[in-house]
Amino acid sequence: MAVNLAEISRRLNISPEELVKRSVLSFVAHEIRQAEWEISDIKERYAVSSPSELEDGIKNKVVHSHPAWEDLIHWENLGDYVARLRAIEEELKLAA
Repeated sequence: MAVNLAEISRRLNISPEELVKRSVLSFVAHEIRQAEWEISDIKERYAVSSPSELEDGIKNKVVHSHPAWEDLIHWENLGDYVARLRAIEEELKLAA
């Protein structure tokens, strides 16, 4: 199904550019919330507050290495993803 942005924006009484901007901002906000939820889950699972604390726990055998290593990598990737999303969010907010 093709999306007709011009028709949707006309019906909402906003420009197509504004519709796209708001849509992307909404998507970015959703993705940030989802990633932060996943990070929170990892923090709670291992009772840690940072990736380095989890890594130390694994190295010191306080935490079982499997699946903790995978969770650590996932946490780090989520952190990178959130940083990219926040940069996009800032760019969009500054755009006229």
